[in-house]
Amino acid sequence: MRSIKIIHITDLHFRHNGRLYYSTGKKINNGLILNGHNVLNISDRDITSQKKSIFDIGSKKFLFNRIINNIENFRPDMILFGHVDRLDYIDFLKLKEKYRTIKFAQWFIDPLNAKGPDFIKNKDRFFLKYQFCDTNFITTSVNILDFVSSKKTFFIPNPIDPSIDIHKSYLNKKKYDMFVAISHGQHRGILKRDFVDDRVKFIERLTKKISYNIFGYKNNPIWGQQFFDELTKCSMALNISRGSPIKYYSSDRIASLLGNGLLTFIHHDYFYQDFFSENEIITYKNINDLNKKILFYKTNINLTKKIAMNGRKKAHKLFNNKVISDFIVKKTFGLKINKNLKWMYG
Repeated sequence: MRSIKIIHITDLHFRHNGRLYYSTGKKINNGLILNGHNVLNISDRDITSQKKSIFDIGSKKFLFNRIINNIENFRPDMILFGHVDRLDYIDFLKLKEKYRTIKFAQWFIDPLNAKGPDFIKNKDRFFLKYQFCDTNFITTSVNILDFVSSKKTFFIPNPIDPSIDIHKSYLNKKKYDMFVAISHGQHRGILKRDFVDDRVKFIERLTKKISYNIFGYKNNPIWGQQFFDELTKCSMALNISRGSPIKYYSSDRIASLLGNGLLTFIHHDYFYQDFFSENEIITYKNINDLNKKILFYKTNINLTKKIAMNGRKKAHKLFNNKVISDFIVKKTFGLKINKNLKWMYG
């Protein structure tokens, strides 16, 4: 496959001073480059945060002009959007009409779950670009959504980057049994006041017979290297997302848990058993089932380590950022996909 020139427009979080160096945008970007593509980055939210004017609310005009100038100088084959919310319908229409030979694609990792958080808002954000993009890539199973076309919309898992997800937690001496981390948004960095979070009610029902390393519950979330420092103090982890389970959706935290070698628990109704066996990940059906399994694996340390190791190995192969980035590019250009992985049909 020849090298493709790609403008990747997404938030790379420069203004956050490395706090989100393991973001999905960074991992997809790394995958594109490792696959040999010529990638030019435009970090949209960093740009708009630096250029503020009462005559340009949200710095949208400034961002749009910056994108146009980059396109004219770089002449890309493809523009890949990742959660670009500072442009409006007219902006995307102008881009599409002006650059008809360029392929447009987007990846979108927020929940598109009618029984989940911010459904209407997220759906509107997704659809704004969906109508202009040749391909769309989401972290919810396409097969269960009735408002997207499977001809131009494809599932992708949250990517694991072997240069970021480097830890093998199952090898470490443990200080705690279970790692649990929640937040109310990466950009905020802290919890919202008086915000009702259904995950808190679930966490409060977890068995008290083990030790926990919990963040985002009665304390603020953790970010940056501290996130990995605390994660690796534990042997097990609970992957918990907001809203009711929906097929294949998870916050990007799942990549950090599996990718860094923790025995990971996830609700059965996310259907991750489609990708992992019971020797690689632990699924549960309800809080009672979860608590029983937590206590079982706490007392079976060797088995816990073995499953965690197997899960990490499978996840690094299955959800690798090079594989996912290659899938994005080849689907967009209608090229043959060399790998045959089950998530590619989700």
